[in-house]
Amino acid sequence: MNLSEAIERRVSVRSYDERPVDTQHLQRLIALSQTADHLTGAYPRVELVSGAERTQRIISHVIGSYGLVLTPPHLLIGVLPTESELARLDLGYVLEQVVLEATRLRLGTCWITGTYDAQSAGDAVGLAQEEVAAAVIALGIPSGRGWGRIHTGAIRRLAGGHKRKPLKEIVFAGRWGKPWQPEGADATLVSMLEYARLAPSAVNRQPWRFIVRPGDVALAMVHPKPIDAGIVMAHVALAAEALGHNGRWHVRWRDTEMAQTCGLPHDVTFVGRFC
Repeated sequence: MNLSEAIERRVSVRSYDERPVDTQHLQRLIALSQTADHLTGAYPRVELVSGAERTQRIISHVIGSYGLVLTPPHLLIGVLPTESELARLDLGYVLEQVVLEATRLRLGTCWITGTYDAQSAGDAVGLAQEEVAAAVIALGIPSGRGWGRIHTGAIRRLAGGHKRKPLKEIVFAGRWGKPWQPEGADATLVSMLEYARLAPSAVNRQPWRFIVRPGDVALAMVHPKPIDAGIVMAHVALAAEALGHNGRWHVRWRDTEMAQTCGLPHDVTFVGRFC
């Protein structure tokens, strides 16, 4: 499976086979987290927690969360060097690269950023002073039959994970609110934006908005969650690389000048430019 196929096939898997993942695959994912591209100088780290008893203790913290993700044999814990929005942006960018590599290996994953016990996650991996366990990824072999398959499908439908906004709703031409048409646009650009559209986000809000301008594509967020921004930025960068398009992200988080240039509403956050 190549990267483009991985982006298309990635879904949030919420039920897992109890068998552990092959050790070589686990080592490959951790190694990738250590060598992955970054957006900032924050450099989060990713740690592995294994064993159903340990993983359930971490992800069954909030009342009502038990059962939303069933029996993952492993968790990837994303650790910030210190709490900051830029560190969270970088964490989303790095971890989504790992998620897509896991998908290429035909493993299942699920982002968990709210319903987990940060204290237990931190205790499991050991935190230095000021470090924060900021996100968790369930990891394992998807349960492809019986109740497990039904469970994943049902929760996905409830969360709206099968729905994606069309490009015309999330892409503008030049300035905020100006209609953009994929018909007649550069084919590589359209493909990059389609792959970005498939990125996961908290409660499937799909909060990203793109502004296509001469020479670059600007990213803004309707709900300014930095991890979600980092995730979609990873999709854009990886898709561009796969399509042979040269470019990189220039982070301009909360840049008011760029927000004004792009005509953003006051409650929308400017994130950066890809060019």
